[in-house]
Amino acid sequence: MTTPLFMRDVSLTLKLVSGGATRDEFNCDAHTAEVVSEAGDTITYQTLCASGSFSEIGKSQYSLHIVAAQDWSDAGLARFLWENEGAIAEFQYQAHGSATIPPTTDAPGMAGTVRLVAPNYGGEAEAYAELDVTMPCTAKPIISTAAFPVLAADGSIVEEPAEGDATAAA
Repeated sequence: MTTPLFMRDVSLTLKLVSGGATRDEFNCDAHTAEVVSEAGDTITYQTLCASGSFSEIGKSQYSLHIVAAQDWSDAGLARFLWENEGAIAEFQYQAHGSATIPPTTDAPGMAGTVRLVAPNYGGEAEAYAELDVTMPCTAKPIISTAAFPVLAADGSIVEEPAEGDATAAA
């Protein structure tokens, strides 16, 4: 019997694809992190024939949705998103817990590339200020069952993990 995913101790990292020397971990800022799939629209073409219509389902869209405490320090997620708005970043996300890095067949992770979106600043009185961003993926994210691959800006794999590599790609 398999164990369903229980969100507690996750690993969420972002690294700029162009000029990003380091991979920054943001799971301690985040309250919610999820890879979201949105089905494509159904496109129908109606002809003048009584039974003449054609339908196709459009391409699905993917995004990385994060709700997090606003940390505007140099190492905070809010600051990273604000200063890099519009840039393409590679994400590595292990929702099964940081203890399952590298990911496994039973506890896979996700890797992909997103266009960074600037967060909101501030919030309600007498409450922790949160940011809520949905960042569009440049391609369908990859389910990873071994060390995470290195990705290009378009989401394609640049470098597969080395055989037996037990660490996330830097």
